[in-house]
Amino acid sequence: TVSRAISGKGRIGMKTRERVLAYINEHNYTPNAVAQNLAKSRTCNIGFIIPGEYQIIDIPFFQKCMFSISETASEMDYDVIVSSVKGNDIRHLERLITNQKVDGIILARTLEDDPSIHYLLENHVPFVTLGTTELPGVTQIDNDHYHACIEMTTLLLLKGIQNLGLIGGSRTHVVNRKRYDGFIKAHENLELPVNYQNIYLDLTNLAGIERAVDDLLESGARCIVCMDDSICSVVLNKLSREAVLVPQDIKIASYYDSSLMEANPALSSFVTSIRFDIQEMGAIACRTLVDLRKAGK
Repeated sequence: TVSRAISGKGRIGMKTRERVLAYINEHNYTPNAVAQNLAKSRTCNIGFIIPGEYQIIDIPFFQKCMFSISETASEMDYDVIVSSVKGNDIRHLERLITNQKVDGIILARTLEDDPSIHYLLENHVPFVTLGTTELPGVTQIDNDHYHACIEMTTLLLLKGIQNLGLIGGSRTHVVNRKRYDGFIKAHENLELPVNYQNIYLDLTNLAGIERAVDDLLESGARCIVCMDDSICSVVLNKLSREAVLVPQDIKIASYYDSSLMEANPALSSFVTSIRFDIQEMGAIACRTLVDLRKAGK
């Protein structure tokens, strides 16, 4: 009866409604927002899921995304719950969904065969990904890493820097596969051979990256292309310790630039890099998710 009196909807007599409204005015009653949202099957929360295996050096990316998502969500009367998944262990994500804590999910990273995506699709949960996936039926928000890497690699090759080395992280991450494909495609477009012996992938620790740098220096590589800024930072520090000058002795390029590169401006100023708008990507992901929720998808 109180709900009908407040909303003006449903069957309720005029005298009864007037009595309810008078009581509300007298006692300063306000409807319980939580109860209202439960009745509408809404929580007004968005889940932001980051990978549990991220490194300290990945924090700037997730931090910028989170701030942008939180700011955009607030403008749309939503709050953000941050959680994580680690590889195939998606228990934290499952708990958010089972306990009806969120109205939708933003996945901060995509894997080649992503268990989080499979789970969300099977349970008909609205979600978007910050990253590309080949799984069907997924709304994806991402930068065009493939063509950006083609463009940068082409620029290097056209400048006559043809003996390129490439150092990359795990190929289970779709973004790394896209960057690798862009590197190879640039060579194919210019009909130039790829020196596969100078390609080092699936390097996830400092020691492995430094060994790759030693090998590339020994092989006479003219430029080291790093798949992201975390790898690039390790490469620059290694070269600095070995007294190898950039760009005089060897050139450095990075497929991703962030605030981490600014920590050593004396070195990073000589690095050619690709810069993406992370904040805009986060804002678009948030707005898209809310639109999907409103559309009942």
